Amino acid sequence: MVSTTNQLERREFVEISRIKITLRMRRTDEDRIRDLAESIKGIGLLHPVSLAEKDGDYILLAGFHRIGAYKLLGYTEIPATVRESDELVDQLVSCEENLVRSELNAIQTAEHIVKREQLLIALGRKAVVGSNQYSESKITNEELAKQMGFTRRTYQYKRSVANLNEEAKDLLCETKFAENLMDMVKLQKEPDHIQIEVAKLLASGEAKTFRRAWVVAHMKHKQVRWTPEVKSRKEEIGIPKSIMRWERIDNDLSRVCSLVSKSEKTMVKKTVAQFGTNEINNYQMNPEMSKWFLNFYSKEGDLILDNFCGRGTNILTAAILGRRVVGYDLSVENVSLIKQVALAHLEIKDEDLILHRSCGVELAEYASDESIFDLCLTDPPFIYGMEQYGNDDPRDLCLIKDVQSYNIQMERCLLNLKRLIKPSNFKTKTFHPIVMKVGSGRRGETGLVDMATEIEIIARKIGLVVHDKIHNELSSVYQSYNLRRCIENGYTVKSHETSVVMVKY
Repeated sequence: MVSTTNQLERREFVEISRIKITLRMRRTDEDRIRDLAESIKGIGLLHPVSLAEKDGDYILLAGFHRIGAYKLLGYTEIPATVRESDELVDQLVSCEENLVRSELNAIQTAEHIVKREQLLIALGRKAVVGSNQYSESKITNEELAKQMGFTRRTYQYKRSVANLNEEAKDLLCETKFAENLMDMVKLQKEPDHIQIEVAKLLASGEAKTFRRAWVVAHMKHKQVRWTPEVKSRKEEIGIPKSIMRWERIDNDLSRVCSLVSKSEKTMVKKTVAQFGTNEINNYQMNPEMSKWFLNFYSKEGDLILDNFCGRGTNILTAAILGRRVVGYDLSVENVSLIKQVALAHLEIKDEDLILHRSCGVELAEYASDESIFDLCLTDPPFIYGMEQYGNDDPRDLCLIKDVQSYNIQMERCLLNLKRLIKPSNFKTKTFHPIVMKVGSGRRGETGLVDMATEIEIIARKIGLVVHDKIHNELSSVYQSYNLRRCIENGYTVKSHETSVVMVKY
């Protein structure tokens, strides 16, 4: 029985044996066929199969599993919508026949998959994203994948290669490199200029492997991603590493800092060595280390805070680099000499150099302020009073001998710093950190206390984010003095400190 629907299509029953399935890679979903057969037995076939008539044969456009269900039920004919063969059908047949050719590479396969989808859509047989594909009984990508014997993910991988830049396709299509599916999948995710560069390297033979071409192309275009600001910072700081070592350099910076650090008014003896003949003074921060952090995390004109400024290395270095500075220390000698040296030897205005002989924990002078500092770079007294500063002020952290009391004061300090530091923004790569250099301490059977760990715990508790940690390699004369005791007690000589970098978002 034949019923005409329009000039292009007609409805009729067609002998199943006369239907040609062009895509020889079709795979059968037996469960689906059985489910369809049960449905057809109960309520009949809801949607006829779709065929095209060509040279006396019927070519299947849609309905592969429905044909299987009819065969399972023993039927020899099936309802069909038949259209005359035309250019679109001819192209579809050619495309599907090409897809089963084993010699197609990844690029050719991708182009045929996309072309096949376009033809099926033009013929009204494939679902378009957003349409009611199930009620319309149109083919989905998942079904197309099954027909070719692929999982949906594999089908998407193969299809995605069609996204390659056209010039890259032309260069690679006739090479052996186009045969590697995953290399082509990886390449199509890159920007056009990288795709083209990789393709040129491979097609010319300049690179013998895909990996080599990938690396060379990225290295060649690496500078495209470097902004002038980042380039400038790279020149200033070199390569920022998680373990850094700064040598002490005899230059104008170190000489200015030594006017304070080596003054008889500010130097404090730590111990003596060599049977009392060699004095070892309190550790002095390296100006090159201060310079590195200031260049990394601030720019000229920024407002810098050191709330435990000691003998002023951070303050003086920041002033030399054109920053505005605020410093805190409990020693009147330190505060007085830092200001005297800075104003006498540096080009810093008096209003840009604010020093408080006050508590760096409380920061009382800024009790009503918020988000005013661009960077806090500080070196608080170490735990267990590892170094004494000759100060009997009860607010001095170096007088605290137990971990719990020290951490209480440090939490108060970090809460104030969190309030005063400007917020950071990771999306815009704007960072205003609190950089705190800390060490460790030991007390016999109580073991090792790592201040970096204690600071991290406090920071997370109060809502600061630990952005980074830099280990600073030390080379101190105190290490030699302490060697015997370390070996006797079975632990290593302390040869590093840690700078914990914290931000608020």
